[in-house]
Amino acid sequence: MRTQLTAVTLIAGIVLSSAALAGRGPEGPGRGPHGGPHGGPFMHELRDLDLSDAQREQIKGFFDARREQNKASFKAARDLHRSFELATPGTAEYRTLTAQMADASAAEARERTLEMAELRTQIYGVLTDAQRKELAQELAHRPEPPKPRED
Repeated sequence: MRTQLTAVTLIAGIVLSSAALAGRGPEGPGRGPHGGPHGGPFMHELRDLDLSDAQREQIKGFFDARREQNKASFKAARDLHRSFELATPGTAEYRTLTAQMADASAAEARERTLEMAELRTQIYGVLTDAQRKELAQELAHRPEPPKPRED
């Protein structure tokens, strides 16, 4: 049962993170449905840089391209999740879908990490030397993330 819940949780995370990475929502790229940042400190600090209109447009293009690339995988993850929801626990189909979701979750996590690294590299290439230096300084001054609780 715990494995099944973990698989469902992972797929839900994939679906949500795919939308976040793609910058979905009316707030624009890198913004969540409630206007909050996605993409971690890098995206937050990026918004604080004095970017030219051309830089902003180029960066928006990176997010738009990423969103288009992720449409098919987002739909496939959603379809797999829906099939899993409709399957009867304890059946062969349910076990198969559970394994498929676990495999898809692992692949999606790897792909998401690689895509974010590529996106950051593209964005970094648009910045001036001064903006890169300012970004590096801002990132260095960010507080350490909280440590996970030990149970």
